Amino acid sequence: MLCTRVRAQQAWTLRQQVTLAAIAAPTGNESTRARMVQQLLQQCGTAPVTMYETGNVECAVGPGDTPPLVCMAHLDSVYATSPQLDAPIAVQRDGALVHAPGIGDNSRGLAGLLTLAAILQAPDVLPLLTRRVHLVATVGEEGDGNLRGARAWFDDSANVGVTPVAAIAIDGPGDTSIVHQAAGAHRLRVAVHGAGGHSWVHADAHNPIHALGDFIARASRLGNAQRRDVVVHITRMGGGESLTAIPQHAWVEVDVRGTSATRIASVRQQLVRLAHDVTPASLRVTITALGDRPAGALAGDHSLVQLAQRATEAIGVVPHAAVASTDANIPLSRGIPAICLGAGGDGGGAHTDGEWYDDTHGARGLERLVRVVMALAS
Repeated sequence: MLCTRVRAQQAWTLRQQVTLAAIAAPTGNESTRARMVQQLLQQCGTAPVTMYETGNVECAVGPGDTPPLVCMAHLDSVYATSPQLDAPIAVQRDGALVHAPGIGDNSRGLAGLLTLAAILQAPDVLPLLTRRVHLVATVGEEGDGNLRGARAWFDDSANVGVTPVAAIAIDGPGDTSIVHQAAGAHRLRVAVHGAGGHSWVHADAHNPIHALGDFIARASRLGNAQRRDVVVHITRMGGGESLTAIPQHAWVEVDVRGTSATRIASVRQQLVRLAHDVTPASLRVTITALGDRPAGALAGDHSLVQLAQRATEAIGVVPHAAVASTDANIPLSRGIPAICLGAGGDGGGAHTDGEWYDDTHGARGLERLVRVVMALAS
């Protein structure tokens, strides 16, 4: 019954996805898309829909006398270029194939959240629920958002003594991956400052960019991209005031990710020491933390992972475990069982202007999601 309903709603789900992808929502500027999600959630049923001060949007479905289930999808997107917030994002659709930055990550996840809201509130489904399901559209999942929306939701729940039985992050397309290991991350900015000067007259002055060049070369060797316990990347850089002047200021930003919280902490300490080591006494270095994402993991034999594996096999595909950094990092780091699932379909080019989504098998992943939610909540 539910699977038939999901397939019947496939076209509806894609329409919501396209609508949301057209609304610019870079991290920190999710409010316009959040208001649209609020309206669409209100159209899905009678459950009250609330937008909180954090910017999160939430509705809760089902009885509230047992530990709840929480399903999260993030509102913000990453763009290769920053769009004007009041201008629509260009969405090019050719049947089941759609091109737009953010069309998969995470307009697809939000569309999956809306599909859940509609199905769970159907007159023949709602009475089956024995557990409340919180459906939360979160802010600040990407980049320097530092999982702000997920942190706020779990902080607020803890403050009122509520511990969810499980959490599911709905992120992007896909129907085979089960993310039950959270990659942690530490982001920092290293800036070097000096007196500057004329590039010929003051040729012997120390150069902040030269110091950071040494830092970059040595920092890149601290990670291990093959083992993935910790990976180090310089992601942004800038500085300098003139083509013919020794810079007064220069900076780089570093993204340290990994599956080992211990290794991440160790590499962070090494980066701090390295920044000071490469900076001559005549220059000054400042180090600013830009964010921390906690690592965490759920064992492969945990009942939630096993449930997701069975649901994946039930839709006719082979499940495989994956590691990622998502809203699920927060509950996993706090001992709450959590996984991240795609919302169906196929896609690629995430975090670029060339992102695309293919809805040919879109219903399959939604069916998996509904199977897992109903098994936990009914």
